Amino acid sequence: MPNIKIDTKKLNNAIAKSFDVAVEALTDSCQDALADDIWEWPRETVRRNGEVVDSPRNAVDQEELIDSLVISRNANGAELTWEAPHSTIVHDGATTKNGTELPARAWTKVGVENCDATEVMQKQLNKLL
Repeated sequence: MPNIKIDTKKLNNAIAKSFDVAVEALTDSCQDALADDIWEWPRETVRRNGEVVDSPRNAVDQEELIDSLVISRNANGAELTWEAPHSTIVHDGATTKNGTELPARAWTKVGVENCDATEVMQKQLNKLL
């Protein structure tokens, strides 16, 4: 019977690099969803940056939201968090005190739907091993 040696260091490095590629792909997909003109909005708006927008539109105004992404990593996973004060309102929608409806723009859902992180990681592993 042949003696088979597994290079665990090489295997672990390939897994870590592949995971990094998958996280980057998912991050890009979510950020792209924020920036794509796919979000329905019930009225024309003058943004803080002076741009007049209607529908469909992107969810980027002064880039505070898109620039607020923080990626937290640990040995078993990664978490993407947008830390702008208005991120939850943009993502989940809200109703203002005067009754104005602010539609949800769930960019993370779209990002996940548009990026199969498992497939991305598998393809990267196949390249490295």
